[in-house]
Amino acid sequence: MLATALLAASIIARLVWDTLTVNGRNFVDLHVYRDGSAGLADGSLYVFTYAGETDFALPFTYPPFAAVVLYPLSLVPWDLVAIGWQLATFGALYACIVLALRLCGSTTDVYAMAALWTAPAIWCEPVRVTLDYGQINVFLMLGTLLAVSWARSDRGVLAGGALIGLMAGIKLTPAITGLWYLAARKPLGAVAAAGAFVFTVLGCLLLFPDITRTYYGTLFGDAERIGPVEAVINQSLRGTLSRFVGFDVGTGWIWMVGVLIALVVAVFAWRSVSDALGILLVVQFFGLLMSPISWVHHWVWVIPLAIWLVHGAGSRRRGARVVLAMWVAVAGLGIPWLLRVTIEYGPHPPAALEAIFGAAWPVATFVTFAWMIATRAARDDTAGTRPLDVVAAAIIVDGRLLLAQRSRPAELAGRWELPGGRVESGETHAAALVREIREELGAEVEPAEGVGSPVALPGDLTLHAYVARLRSGTPTALEHLDVRWFSADELRLFDVAEIVPADRDWIPELCAVLDGTPVGDTG
Repeated sequence: MLATALLAASIIARLVWDTLTVNGRNFVDLHVYRDGSAGLADGSLYVFTYAGETDFALPFTYPPFAAVVLYPLSLVPWDLVAIGWQLATFGALYACIVLALRLCGSTTDVYAMAALWTAPAIWCEPVRVTLDYGQINVFLMLGTLLAVSWARSDRGVLAGGALIGLMAGIKLTPAITGLWYLAARKPLGAVAAAGAFVFTVLGCLLLFPDITRTYYGTLFGDAERIGPVEAVINQSLRGTLSRFVGFDVGTGWIWMVGVLIALVVAVFAWRSVSDALGILLVVQFFGLLMSPISWVHHWVWVIPLAIWLVHGAGSRRRGARVVLAMWVAVAGLGIPWLLRVTIEYGPHPPAALEAIFGAAWPVATFVTFAWMIATRAARDDTAGTRPLDVVAAAIIVDGRLLLAQRSRPAELAGRWELPGGRVESGETHAAALVREIREELGAEVEPAEGVGSPVALPGDLTLHAYVARLRSGTPTALEHLDVRWFSADELRLFDVAEIVPADRDWIPELCAVLDGTPVGDTG
């Protein structure tokens, strides 16, 4: 009840802000969406420029498929479009937070928790500016989180990939999510995304040939048409480097060096996380760095990042609260916006100061990537002081066994295993199993009898498996790519090559347990 009241108060306050302030109902981008898409009918789509008062010219810069999707807005009275878009953005933000919490493994009080997150999220700089301008970013983030949430089956991977491709046809930036499918070892999703995007291009080429040729033949890649690259509100790598050197670096060698550094750091960051949301965040923030234009309102992914740092796998890393505090400061203070105000109204800050403080979002991104890498390395460095036992849980519910799909190392990525992990100093096998399942799956289990014989692992480690009863929670892939339940018949028919080698010898006994045969009586 309190959570709902706080969210309602935040929304009402925002609507009052819209009424009382000039920028509150600016909606310049929504005007471009609505008025510009009307040009689809007479071929003037890419001739259109918004006639209102703006800092720079605002033409229609999205692909032609976006105009197809947005065209119905031109048929609706402006006031209805404005209030409807604003309310829909609130709803989409709330839905994004629900999905992010679920990807973090939250299963209880999710809706109330989402309301508590949404209330302040409305006022962070990316969301605030998104609401000011009537931008589409939150809707694209919602579609991306939906696609990732669906990726628990081949059908869901294909559907999610297709959704990503369609969104890339509306605005090119979601295309970066194709890397998530590759990083998560779900290449069919990337194929589906590419296919759906090509469909949007060919469909528009068939229906609107001149407009489509104009965009993809002439306008595609023209960053200056979107806006001034060197403006402080452009928080991309290109914008940041351009402010430091005093001119647009374009795609020349300076930008290429920056791209190479960002790519290397992002790859190491990706190798340092293993859960679906963590990988997605690395991909999205890398995309924000790489895009020629990343206005501050594009950085709405800071909201799922904060949730990951509080509720997800990130929360279990040392220093998570410090990283969270950094992002709260960056997103709450609105440093680029403050700089923009001083540039417009004075006193104008020195160029060096503008460049340094104007790099807030990219710098915070590199710091976060470095933290991901460092905390993974710190865990690896302590491995030599721990016991040599590893435990795995055969979680069985209603005659079905849970297996988890590994994300690393590369030679095991994509294969299925009994979830578990290394025993810490001073822990019993049972205590270690309870802790590992809580960390990896967000569930509580009660260890029972052992399964099979211990298995020797590289590094003088020994793997022990135990039947585990689910006490509470819904197992969720917090540090794996996916989880799946198997009956005895499904397990027998499953390709043994898809299971990690260490667990393969246990399959007959696990099938017997699922059939109801006591452990040890497998014949």
